[in-house]
Amino acid sequence: MDSTEQLMRQYELMVNSSLQVTMWRQGANNFFLAVNSALLAFATYLYSISVFTGILIGIVGVAITILWHNTIGYYRSLNKAKFLVIQEIEKQLPISLFKSEEDHFSKEKRKIATSIESKIPILFAIAYIILIVVLIMKAPSFYGIFDTTIVQS
Repeated sequence: MDSTEQLMRQYELMVNSSLQVTMWRQGANNFFLAVNSALLAFATYLYSISVFTGILIGIVGVAITILWHNTIGYYRSLNKAKFLVIQEIEKQLPISLFKSEEDHFSKEKRKIATSIESKIPILFAIAYIILIVVLIMKAPSFYGIFDTTIVQS
């Protein structure tokens, strides 16, 4: 195998690897979306049974959205590193396809997909926080704080 063929194999390996990371990221997003949708539905159902359980599920939901957000950041960093390696290999090729694509895309001043998709966990976290606040305010002990009646002995 000559050096050009070896370079092309390495290039193909890195391109396929970056595509695999994208598929993993999409799978992780689908998983977190399903888990969060189920948790929100479950929390709103359970609050009628037990406010405490609804609050607990809301707290777990916030923790899961933090994990989701961090997972998106991990995949963004991993793919960025892969594309930097791809661009290094492209310097030895007749044309730099990925670098050219990146240059054209950046001229359009559009946001990259991961910056958009990283907002979704934040929206879920806001929904969980609203749910927790509503459940706390509906808790019977919450109203005791604002009770202005004077107890006479």
